[in-house]
Amino acid sequence: MMEGEGRKQTLADQAYALLRQRIVSLKMPPRMRFTEREISSEIGFGAMPVREALDRLNHDGLVETIPRRGYRVAGLTLKSVDDFFAVWGVVSPLIFQLSSERLTPDQAARLDALQQDHARAIKRPKLDTEKWIQLSRQRFDLLVEATRNAQLQAIYRKLSAELDRIFYSISHHGEDVRAIFALTTRFDGAIPSANDAREFIEISRRKISEVIVEKGFDYPYGN
Repeated sequence: MMEGEGRKQTLADQAYALLRQRIVSLKMPPRMRFTEREISSEIGFGAMPVREALDRLNHDGLVETIPRRGYRVAGLTLKSVDDFFAVWGVVSPLIFQLSSERLTPDQAARLDALQQDHARAIKRPKLDTEKWIQLSRQRFDLLVEATRNAQLQAIYRKLSAELDRIFYSISHHGEDVRAIFALTTRFDGAIPSANDAREFIEISRRKISEVIVEKGFDYPYGN
């Protein structure tokens, strides 16, 4: 069961979900500075829920605390992309392995339906990258649920936001992204083998790095 399921969402949960989506979708861009009061006023939540949400986002690695000056959105750079894929290259094959061993018939049917949605999305003349990112998130959420491994689920929750943010950073360059997304439809089944997963990750890392450099999306570190 993923985070937030089976219990009523608190105001802190709602503030966290809203801010997380804003950061992931780059509406709050990398290195953007802000204060707790500014965010509280903008999104209409009280100080306490916003503070709790920011603490969680800090733990997720999406927000950094600036002592006595507020916060800033974590940077997005070639190094951070490389660092992310170094970890994702270990975690995602394990997700595929465990989910393939433990998938229920209902989960398998839902996964096949998502795979078909992926294939249809890729064939459309105009690629809707935001829709594809959403489909990809649903697919991985389902795979991680199928692992029935609480530790792996916790690791995935922390990594998933940065994965989405990396793809959003190049989402306006549809044809560059299409080449990456099309790779997901080349596997025979909805769950690729560990070797196929590693190959896909390495190809994705190289292509995303190229696009970030060529299109000027390497957000530098700095104050």
